[in-house]
This record gives sequence, structure tokens and C-alpha cells, in this order.
Amino acid sequence: MNVTQENIDTLNARIKIEIGPEDYESPVTKVLNDYRKKMTLQGFRPGKVPFGVAKKMYGKAVLAEELNKILSEQLNTHIRENEIDILGQPLPEDLEDLSLNFNQKYEFRYDLGLAPQFAVDLTAKDKFSKYQINIDDELVEKYVRDFQRRFGKSEEVDKSTEKDMVYGTFFALNKEGGRAESGFHNHSTVVVEYIDNKDAKKKMIGLEVGATLEIEPSKLAKGDADLTAMLGISLGEIAEYPKKWELRVDSIHRIDPHALNQELFDQVLGPNAVSTEAEFRERIVSDLKKQLEVDSDKKLRRDVSDRLVDKLKLELPDEFLKRWLIQNAANTEKPITEADLDREYVDYSRYLQLQIIESKIAKDNEIKVEFPEIQARVKENIKAQFASFGQQEMDDKMLDQFAQNFLQKEEEVRKIYDQILDERIMAFYKDTVKITDKEVSFDEFVKLASTKQEKGNFMDQVSNLLKF
Repeated sequence: MNVTQENIDTLNARIKIEIGPEDYESPVTKVLNDYRKKMTLQGFRPGKVPFGVAKKMYGKAVLAEELNKILSEQLNTHIRENEIDILGQPLPEDLEDLSLNFNQKYEFRYDLGLAPQFAVDLTAKDKFSKYQINIDDELVEKYVRDFQRRFGKSEEVDKSTEKDMVYGTFFALNKEGGRAESGFHNHSTVVVEYIDNKDAKKKMIGLEVGATLEIEPSKLAKGDADLTAMLGISLGEIAEYPKKWELRVDSIHRIDPHALNQELFDQVLGPNAVSTEAEFRERIVSDLKKQLEVDSDKKLRRDVSDRLVDKLKLELPDEFLKRWLIQNAANTEKPITEADLDREYVDYSRYLQLQIIESKIAKDNEIKVEFPEIQARVKENIKAQFASFGQQEMDDKMLDQFAQNFLQKEEEVRKIYDQILDERIMAFYKDTVKITDKEVSFDEFVKLASTKQEKGNFMDQVSNLLKF
């Protein structure tokens, strides 16, 4: 057996693996002998089928399986022992014409995408703003009204007013203004009161059930996230359609706001959490502060991340990654097309660069997450969940059982791991860069936070493909 590597450039390499009969003959013979002893075939006593018959019937399948085992082992060993930082997984050359025969030498080739080599230069010279969001009376009042509407009584009406919710269907239009041949549509809700664009709001008032109108959804939505949810597509996909869509009014609902009383307080915060309107408003302020602190940290994290990506400008093996993405998603529920890549690859590349950068930060600064820490976090989450249902105490044995069941779910464990690692990366950023507090209004912060769209559908699709 012979394994060699050719570095095509700094980002691409090719591995050649040569396998001879001496490498696969013994394990193949052993497997076939095991098959032979278990075979029942007419004309032969049980367990007495000749080796040649077993080889004729199953030999090529066993050989193929053994070759795959050898290749997998040799690839992993070569990458591990040579400490090669790869992106994705090795891609084999096309083997459609491969003929399987015994006593034959085989040569296999794999393409590798190599991670770029770089150093992270992040110091106190890098300055960032940490936004402190002002919670004024107007914002608190808005939340109070929202809770009143959320738990109020809804009734269907025939014609829309400024205070109504319009339930409708958005139909994609073609460039000529007719409905697209794809028939793409999405059911959504438009809260007329929250539309900022005056002309768009005016169009949504006085509508009757069954009415249709052409409208720009971007003028109805509050930012990119709201727009993508409204249309049921990613931000990148929106560019495929004209600005105007057709909206059909399916129903109109009017909310009779809930009174500010104990029933509302209990529905929002839980039984007897507060008992007066003043306490209710104080609790809204307290909860808002906690949530906005989290949101402010997310904004800071994103600002640092963007700065690092822009500063380092890492080069990636783009063509390799495009091939790899398409091949790995080929048998999933939603394959990735070349059109997807053409539209989304720039954003994906930035996302991947960040993963590589933060992986190196974690490695260089020994930022780790150990399994006992994951176990502890899972137990904390379970306790908090049960407490939200009014159960304050939980038996240790029961808690351990719940935690053990949760830890069997690989995807959920990965989420907890990522959560803890993100917290530690964020702590590293805060300890390393210079941060200045900056006070802003809630509306100002919303605009700042929505200037860039978080990863969309395509990014969700590929974000878990790479593990570092």
C-alpha cells in the first residue's frame, strides 16, 4: 500500500492511494469464509458450500466493501498523522468505470480542500461600541398595548382599518406583472398598525375580504427578517422576483384589547407574579433589560466577527467547496443547486471564513468545552423548564434520567456545545478589544441590528456540514 500527497497550491491538494492484492486479499478471504459457513445452497450440506461458489456469488461485493474500509482508514490516518487542516471531506475522482477484479492493483485519487494558514491579530487597538438601549415610557407602553392585543378577543370583520390584522396570501409575480408560472405563494399576516410606510399603510386600509392588490412587501415589513418571513423565502431569493407581489385578502381580524387586570398579568407572567399595573410595567422593564442586553451582545459579536472577516480576507478553495456542497446535499431533502451557489456563495464564504477564524481563536487560546460542562448545562436547562411550569424541585434521579435522554440526541448536544463555545468566544472578544458604551433609542438599535441579515435558509442548510 502506498499513500502520497501532491499539493496543487496552498489551498488544494490531491491524495493518491495505491492498494494491492496483499492489502485486501486476507480480509476478503476471511469474510467470504464466514459467508460460506453460514450459506444454505441446494446441493450442498449446510456450512459446506465451496469457497469458489461463495466467491462467485459475493466476491465483488465483499471486495468493494473492503476497499472502502481500507480507503477510509488510510485517508483518515494520513490526514490525522500529517495534521492537515481540511475543509469539508475528501472528494474522490469519478469511479464509474472502475472494474472490480481479484489479484488486481487499484489506484484511487482524492481532492482535498485545505484551510488557509493565518494569524488572528485582535487587540485593544480594535475599538467597538456596546449599545445600551434606552427603555423609555413610550417603549413600555408599546409592550403593554401589544400584550393587551395578544390576549384580547379577536373577531372577523369585512373591511380593514388601521387597527386590524389582514390575513392574506402573497403571490409571486413575473416580470410582466402576472402570477409567476411557478405558482409560488405564501400565507402571511400583515398588522396594519405596524406598517411604517404611509402610502403602503393607506393601501391596506379599507380592504374587503377577497380583494387583491399589487404591493411591495418590503414597504409592509419591518426589516429583512420580517420580509423573508412574510414571503417565505430567503433574502437572496427575493432578487429573483419583481418588487411588487399580489396580495389576496383572505380574512380580516379586529382585536378587542384585553383589560389591564389580574387575568392579563397572570396570562403574560404566570399566576400571581405581579398584582398591580405598576408591578406589571416594572416587570416589563426588567425583562426588556435582560433581553436587550442579550441582543446588544449579539450585535457586538456580529460587529467583531465582520471586522475580523473584512480584516483577514481569507482565501478559500472555492471551486472545491462548491463541488463538495453540491455532492453532500445531493441526497438530502433539499439538494443545493448551482443556482443556489451562484446566488448565495459570497455570504456562505464569509460565514465559513468566520468559522475558520473562530476555530483558530479557540485553538490558539485553549478555549474548550468539556462533556461534563454540557451535562451541567443540560441539567440547568431542564430545571429552568420545569420551574417555568411551577415545579421548583426535582429529584436527582429524575433529573439524571431526563438529562441522559436528552444527551442521546446528537443534534441537541451539538447545540449546547455551540452555545457554550459561543459564550466563551464572546468573553474572549470582550477581554481583548476596546469596548465603549453607547446609548441609543430602541428604534435606533433596531435599525442598527437589522442592517445585515442573519444567515438565511441556504445558510441554515449548509452551516452544519463543517465541523471544527
